[in-house]
Amino acid sequence: MAAVEFIDLSEEISEDPRGLSFFPFKNRVSRPDVIIPNFHLVSIQPGQVRGNHVHPGHLEWLYPFHGEGDFIWKTTNGGQASRRIAGHRVLIRIPPGIAHAVRNVGAQPIYLLAWREPLGEAQGQPETVPCPVVETP
Repeated sequence: MAAVEFIDLSEEISEDPRGLSFFPFKNRVSRPDVIIPNFHLVSIQPGQVRGNHVHPGHLEWLYPFHGEGDFIWKTTNGGQASRRIAGHRVLIRIPPGIAHAVRNVGAQPIYLLAWREPLGEAQGQPETVPCPVVETP
């Protein structure tokens, strides 16, 4: 099973006094036509958890662009790992079969963009399956 990746976007984000721009699909996905229908915005209020699921046949991408939280996932050896996410310079790539969640540890909502890309083994499998990773409040 592949590992979760945290991709540094420092070279991909254009920023000036007006704000920033980032093209998440450019040179990254093989089938943008299947991504557009499930491209979505997620918010997580302070102290709350979202996720606690796994995508058996889908690769998932998360782009957190506001707020601070912990990305938590089950490792391939059955353990648990976490990494603090804050700001807008990292893209998270979650391979199929890795259970994951995000906990908001800050005082502001977390906002992130999310999309899933079906892989070859996605045929006949549910897109999302509940899987507890983090206790919810």
